[in-house]
Amino acid sequence: MFRHTRTGMFKRRMLSVVLMCTILLLTGCGSKTFTAEKQLDIGVIPELPVYGSLGMAQDDAVVAKDEELNDANYHNVYAAMLLDDTSKSPIVAHNVHGKIYPASMTKIMTGILVMESIESGQISLDDIVTLNRKVTFDDWDAMASDLVGGCKITVKNLLYGLMITSYNDCGVILAELIAGSESAFCDMMNEKARQLGATNTHFENCHGLHSDNHYTTAYDLYLIIKEFSKHDLAYMIDSLTTYNFTYTDADGAEQIVEIEPTNEFLTGEITMPEGYSIGSWKTGTTEEALNCLIMEFQNDATGDEYVAIVAGADGKEALYSAMTDLINLAK
Repeated sequence: MFRHTRTGMFKRRMLSVVLMCTILLLTGCGSKTFTAEKQLDIGVIPELPVYGSLGMAQDDAVVAKDEELNDANYHNVYAAMLLDDTSKSPIVAHNVHGKIYPASMTKIMTGILVMESIESGQISLDDIVTLNRKVTFDDWDAMASDLVGGCKITVKNLLYGLMITSYNDCGVILAELIAGSESAFCDMMNEKARQLGATNTHFENCHGLHSDNHYTTAYDLYLIIKEFSKHDLAYMIDSLTTYNFTYTDADGAEQIVEIEPTNEFLTGEITMPEGYSIGSWKTGTTEEALNCLIMEFQNDATGDEYVAIVAGADGKEALYSAMTDLINLAK
């Protein structure tokens, strides 16, 4: 699950990853070609259950609804949380059950459903998607690839582009591929959230661009990223520091774009505190959500695992300063 660790869990996960890669090499490329359908309007989603009505899994840490714990240094952000996921105990809790906008942290749930579809055999990493249009967004600065109608791209590249560099169009293409429309895919996202006990979460799109009725909480994101990190493919994606995003353009020419993670701890722009290893993660940024980051990490000396989130930081400097403070508390 984690990079650069020497624990038994890491070794077992690496064996699983090697086995997965071997299977992919033996099975070869998929022969199916999919065409993304026209995006439909978002339907009306029934009101979600109240907090806690579905209960929490026994292997999850629990934070009381109104609990504020060691939060004095985090009142300048919407929410902050540090959970010791080994002992299942909270260390820092600030507004963890308060409503926040997830921005691109939404893509964690999108990734879960894509990986489940791969594991069930509905799609494969090597399946080729032929685009019938360019996916566009109302937000002029929305992160997107250069894919247009007529391009051909594998599911693997769509998933990696979605999770590593946060291409929003890759999410829409995958959603339509799996569910037929983004609206139907959002229904799947909301149902999965309910199954996980993330009952203060409601998704209206698969990418996280702002909508007033698209929201979650810090604690719900903890439940969601724990589900995400159960998949070996999640480890393979989140451990990368670069990736060659590859597709065939409408003229039949291969295009390769080197992409980097949006997590600046991985790119080296921000120094990760020494003695800790990064697991699953996702950033998010919109005007309304401000700057957000959720991250699993491990204390290399003890092997203890943690989940930290900062949501609503005013700028990257504030975001990574708060996250660094949380990491340094994981002793």
